[in-house]
Amino acid sequence: MTRADHTRPEPRHMALASKQFIQIPGPNPILVPGEKGCWDDDMIEAADVFKDNDTYYLYYHATGGGKGYRLGVATASHPLGPWTKYEGNPIVDIGQSGQWDDRQLGCALILKDGIDKYYMWYSGSSVRDDHQVWHVGLATAATPLGPWVKHEANPIIEDFGYVGGVVKVGDEFRMYNEHPIGGTGRDYGPIALAVAPTPAGPWKKHKGGPVLPPGEMGCWDDGGFSEAKVSYKDGVFHLFYGGAKLHPTRICTKESIGYAYSFDGVNFVKHPDNPIAVREKSPDAAAFAEVHSYCEHPFVYLYHTLRYNSREGDEDMGVQVLATQRPFRLRASTAPRQASL
Repeated sequence: MTRADHTRPEPRHMALASKQFIQIPGPNPILVPGEKGCWDDDMIEAADVFKDNDTYYLYYHATGGGKGYRLGVATASHPLGPWTKYEGNPIVDIGQSGQWDDRQLGCALILKDGIDKYYMWYSGSSVRDDHQVWHVGLATAATPLGPWVKHEANPIIEDFGYVGGVVKVGDEFRMYNEHPIGGTGRDYGPIALAVAPTPAGPWKKHKGGPVLPPGEMGCWDDGGFSEAKVSYKDGVFHLFYGGAKLHPTRICTKESIGYAYSFDGVNFVKHPDNPIAVREKSPDAAAFAEVHSYCEHPFVYLYHTLRYNSREGDEDMGVQVLATQRPFRLRASTAPRQASL
């Protein structure tokens, strides 16, 4: 805990620790796999959400056509959709045989720098000696839709798991990834940090251990996390994450969404009311995974992979909305009614 002195907690900590969140399940699912024969006809999972001018961009990775994960994007004029898949998908494809990302490619995170410079960090993998390792690559474009050009120095970080969030603080870039993958449970791990002076690096992994470790045994998030976006605003790092129960069967991990904050980007404090968005409020939901947040006051939109109790193996994309004040009125372009409280 960060303190202003030895007796009284810092006011910012008090405000964040006491903040109330009101969960509003979105009009789910918001995005589903494509029709048979499409590049994304198998399963889709959440990556980043990004707003540029008046358009919202929802990035995702998907499997289909007998190939591994590749990256696509959908657009909308409202944070709840309706979402339209880009006709030029996939926007970033797996590498050629023998390259570092020739097996899988996903977990996009977008950052805009200047008028027409867009950076995308992503995770890619190949199989060597029957072992799959995930590295981090960088791509650039002049528009959010691309064309995206892979950096010539890829991979820019070796063996650093799934990209979750990248923020620029002053002259430093900070990357928050799920690493090591499988460090706690199947496909779950702690949240780790790396820093660099430029988007391409050189990147230096934080040596002090994970910045967000799993909860203590018996807690709702003792099984670790899927990748999750970190955002930075007004001196505070915000992390909305999917936390899992430790269980050998993935469908039984009961992944819901928690919130943590930090003033230095290293020491994160979990909110006392966690989980703040629970899967039980969405019919048949088994998990809210791979959470990427977008804030438009007084709402926080949490885009996530949506797994089901009755359809094991199926995945869509969903959204939960958090209201941060009362009263509120949520105007949803996809719904005939407005939510108010």
